[in-house]
Amino acid sequence: LDVAFSAVGSIVPVLLEEIQAALLAKATKGRDDKLVKVYKWADFVPALEQQCLILTPFCDQTEWEEKVKEMSRDEVLNGESEADTTATSVAAKTLCKPFDQPELPEGTPCFVSGLPATTWVLWGRSY
Repeated sequence: LDVAFSAVGSIVPVLLEEIQAALLAKATKGRDDKLVKVYKWADFVPALEQQCLILTPFCDQTEWEEKVKEMSRDEVLNGESEADTTATSVAAKTLCKPFDQPELPEGTPCFVSGLPATTWVLWGRSY
C-alpha cells in the first residue's frame, strides 16, 4: 500500500479500524462455530472432545460442578489415568456464567444432575 506521507494521519486510523473489525469478525465466527448447546450428559463429552465451548442448563451446585470434572475426565480416559506430566487435564471445567443468559424455561433440568437448572453455564477445557 503506497500512501503519501501527508495522508498517513488520515489513512492509518481507517486501516486500523478495518483490521480490528476483520480480526473481531474472524474471532467471533471461530467462537460461534465451536459453541454448542447441550441439554443432556450423553452429548456433553462428545462435544468436549470436538473442542467445543458447551453451553448447558446447570443447577449451579459446587458438588455437581466437581462431578462434571470427574465424570468427564473418567469418560475421556476410559479407565486409564492421566500422566503426571500432563500440563492440562482432559476434564471439563466451567468457563463462566454468560452475562447475557439465554432464556431458561421453568422446569428445565440440569444437564448432569436432573435437578432444576438455575442458570446457563459455559464449559470447556484448558488447551
